[in-house]
Amino acid sequence: MKFTQVLFKQHLGRMIRKIWHSKHERKIRITRAEEYLSTLGIQVKDPLEVLVPKKIFPRITLEPQFAPKVIFDETHPDWKAKACLTFKDHNVLQEGVSQAQILTNTVCLSDNSMSHIENLLVPDLPEYTDDIVKRAICTSNIYDAHQEKLPKRKDPNRPAWVFPRSYGITNARKMQNMSQKFVQLCEFLSGPHIARKRCVLYDAITKLDLDKESDLIQFILRSDVMIMSADPLKPIESSINDIETDLPSIYPMHHTISFDKTNFYKIGDLYPVSATSAWINVHTIFVHFDPEEVKNLTELAVKKDQVIGRAMLKSYTVAAACARQRFGPSVKKLPEPVTVQCIHTDGKHYHFFTYQLNSLDANDSSTKNFWCTMPPLTLFYQANYDNGRPVIENYNPKVFRRILAFYRNGS
Repeated sequence: MKFTQVLFKQHLGRMIRKIWHSKHERKIRITRAEEYLSTLGIQVKDPLEVLVPKKIFPRITLEPQFAPKVIFDETHPDWKAKACLTFKDHNVLQEGVSQAQILTNTVCLSDNSMSHIENLLVPDLPEYTDDIVKRAICTSNIYDAHQEKLPKRKDPNRPAWVFPRSYGITNARKMQNMSQKFVQLCEFLSGPHIARKRCVLYDAITKLDLDKESDLIQFILRSDVMIMSADPLKPIESSINDIETDLPSIYPMHHTISFDKTNFYKIGDLYPVSATSAWINVHTIFVHFDPEEVKNLTELAVKKDQVIGRAMLKSYTVAAACARQRFGPSVKKLPEPVTVQCIHTDGKHYHFFTYQLNSLDANDSSTKNFWCTMPPLTLFYQANYDNGRPVIENYNPKVFRRILAFYRNGS
């Protein structure tokens, strides 16, 4: 007679029924959230008044031979005789910042123009602030249980060698989680008197049509995190015409080099917030750089100058779309400048910029737009497991303090 292994099993169905039998009569506790929101001036509505019931349409199935085929030729409804040059999230400018300056009619100012940001740095934050930031870094880079197939690894010395595919956390997910947690911490530290003037959007798409000389250019760009504000930011420079700085030259190249050309497009701007919204002003955008998404047309690696030029185009796009939403779609000379802050990151390194839009006339070089930069900072060198223990190397507390200063600017 052979004894089998003893299995200690538990009947989960019986346990679930017992818990449901003891908990199903629990009463829902009434909170005072509505009363507190009313004191802040926030109107509380019934979800049935806001939500629209889902419409169920009859499903029509066609045989493969009868299914309509989309033919991309002159008969397509979006076909135009004039070609359009498009710039999207995966594109970079061949000449980087210089090309972006020519496209947007922008000049770079000195670092002293952003001295007001240094004055907003809070030296006496609570002691637990850095612990929360470190916890956010660990949660996004180490503890996240989400696993995806990571990009293929290549060894330049052995190009034919095939590495086994690895699974882990993608760069896009790491950056999105960290930015979201940093914004939440800024809201917590700033208090309701500032947070109620802000509105946070994720993966907001902005589309802008621009006529540059004889070319039609479309920017279709995504802001990974977009912070909207009830009040516009103040201009960084009040004197627009006093700055005598010439635009750079990229001759013999044209300013539309590395753009995609297409005849299938739609005319019209796109702004993620309606004109009747209380948070119509764009305040700060987070721009993430993922080397797996953003690439050159060639196989060359993306340079730092190209990364900054991409951030300038994104800042210009959201500022111009905001200006057209506020002052009208055909505005050229703005009644007042539109200022937007930009935080660019690849997950470790953070760049801080400010863009001031003074004119939407890309062909008029008399009135230029302004672009200011701050010295880049590195949040950490490495965040991973070391002998089974989570370790963050060379954590820099100045990064979050500057993010908090950007968030509180204009309040």
